[in-house]
Amino acid sequence: MDKENKFVCVLCGNVFTGFGNNPDGACWKDINGNVVEGEFAPDARCCDECDNKYVIPGRIYLMQRYRKQNNN
Repeated sequence: MDKENKFVCVLCGNVFTGFGNNPDGACWKDINGNVVEGEFAPDARCCDECDNKYVIPGRIYLMQRYRKQNNN
C-alpha cells in the first residue's frame, strides 16, 4: 500500500494529500486593498485551490509589476 503525503496548506490551513504546490509568489489584498506578498519557509506547501486562487495570479501580478518597473 502506498503511503500518501499529507500536508497542511500554508495559506488556508486545510489538510491535503499528494505533492502540493510551492506557494512562492502568492499574493492577496488586505482589508485596505493593499497587495500583500506572502513569505514562506522553503519546505512550505499549498493546496491546489490556493495555488489557483493566490499563487498563479500572484506570480502573474509580480511578473507584470516587474516588467512595468523595468521598462520605464
